[in-house]
Order: sequence, then C-alpha cells, then structure tokens
Amino acid sequence: PGRTDAGSVTPAPAGGTLTVGGAELDAVTGRLRALHGLEVDGLQLELWRAPTDNDRSDSRGSFELSDPDDTHGEGVEGPSSEARWRERGLDRLVHRLTGLHREGAELVLTHRVSAANSGLFVDTVQRWRAEGSEVTLVVEAVPSPGWDCTWPRVGVRLGLPVGLQHASWFGTGPAESYPDTREAARVGRFAADLSELNVAYSRPQETGHRAELRTLEVSGEAGVGLRLRTLPDGRGHRPGFTLTPWTPQQLDRARHPYELGTPERTWMFLDNAVHGVGSRACGMDVLPEHALWPGTQQFAVVFEDPRG
Repeated sequence: PGRTDAGSVTPAPAGGTLTVGGAELDAVTGRLRALHGLEVDGLQLELWRAPTDNDRSDSRGSFELSDPDDTHGEGVEGPSSEARWRERGLDRLVHRLTGLHREGAELVLTHRVSAANSGLFVDTVQRWRAEGSEVTLVVEAVPSPGWDCTWPRVGVRLGLPVGLQHASWFGTGPAESYPDTREAARVGRFAADLSELNVAYSRPQETGHRAELRTLEVSGEAGVGLRLRTLPDGRGHRPGFTLTPWTPQQLDRARHPYELGTPERTWMFLDNAVHGVGSRACGMDVLPEHALWPGTQQFAVVFEDPRG
C-alpha cells in the first residue's frame, strides 16, 4: 500500500489498503487494520451487550411497553429486554461497506449495518481526517424507521493486541458508571488493569462502562500502544469507554467464567450512549429517563501517536 503525507488521502487499488495519516483501512471492508503502527481490527458499529441479570428478567413489568404514569410505576407485564433485543437480531449484526470516497482531505466510509432476521438497519458514516500526527474520526449512526425497542448500546468496537491490558484515563471513575448508576462516579484521572475494570460475575455479563471519557491510554509491557481523546458535542457530551478481554457475543454465550477460554484480543468499546441497568432481577425495569431508544448518534475521537 502507498502511504501519503499526513494531510491527504489516496485510495488504493481494489483489495489494497487506504492510508489516512497513521490509520490504515482495508479498501474492501473498510475495517481499521493499523493505527500508528499498532495492529488492530474493527471500529465496527456495536449495538449488543451481554445481557445482565436485570436484562434477562421479565418480572415487575416492562416500561418499554407501558406508560409508567398509568401503571403506578410498575409497568405492564411483558418480555425481558434480552428477549426483545434478541428477537430483533441485535446480537447478530451484519456489516456491509456501501460507499468509500474522498471529500477534500477526508476519507468517508459508509456502512449499512443490518439486524439479523429483520429489515431493520442502521446506516453509519465514518469520516477520517489526518492533521500532523493525529487522526480524527467522526462517527454518525442513523437508524432506519421501524425500530420498536430500546438498544443496549450504540458505539464502535476495536480489537487490540491481547498484551494491552492497562488503562489510564481522564473521565468518570473509578468504578463503572451507567445512566442510572452514576451517583458515585466522579471526574478525575484514574488507572486500572484489565482485571480491575470489569466485575467478575458468576454468570458473565455486561460490565465496565465508564461514561464521559476525556482521554485514554491503553498500555502493556512495551509501553503505551493506544492514545486517544474525545471531542465534546454541542451539549458538552462525550462518549464513554469499556476495555475488556471479551466481545459481548462471547460473554453472552458463556454461562460460567471458565467457558470464556483464553482471550485472543483486548476489546475497546467507545459508546456514545448505553441503556440503563435497572433492577428488574429483583425490582423495577430501567426507568424511562435512563432508557436508550434508537435515534441518530454522532461522536468524535482523536487518535494521537503514542510514539511521540
């Protein structure tokens, strides 16, 4: 593949690599393959999360299916969030590159992400731009009409080398924080190993999201492999992050931790929004103000060169 100067983009021949500064993307699939010399894989849209015990429960009714003001805060009887998400194919997304072109100094990729066994989809746009040693990515996700259930999350995931297992970040912490579990979160600088970032539940499930990320470094024995910062939107909102040895699909399939096997990657998720946790395993469903309903999402992240 031909590398160009940091401020330009030159599409490669079919089957080759597209280079935008320190980012290298597959010309056929649009997948990110390298970032400032680090071998990576992904930056695909992700809507699924490994269902929590609360997501799996169908007790105490569903606020998705009722007006809580009409049901005295209990909701109406209905299926679990997990059942609704899985029925709509959110656990089995199909990604297809639909467009790739240059707009000035930007490389623009469009994907259609379809839900399995469904006519529902999400169109995504990725805009890549290099300035000096930095690479800026703006992601926009626009859902098709017809969605009738909440989403577990909306963001992108990136596979990193398995040796990157330490995070240092400026954002909310030190523990995880979801829309309805943020009272103990504070903004500051924190650091933790991969094993400390996620709760070790007896049944593997979603864990580890930290909202409103400002900066993040992911490192291993050889030093910092990935360095990024987020950009606020017009409301001052920023995406959050999760760092984990497992994809949501791997966590979903495992009934016990030993079934997860040996990690082959470290997975980073940048989520612009996530569904609340709720307490449905022993109490109420996620309250309406903490529910994530489909809608257009946009966020921006700047990848810095950790090599100096």
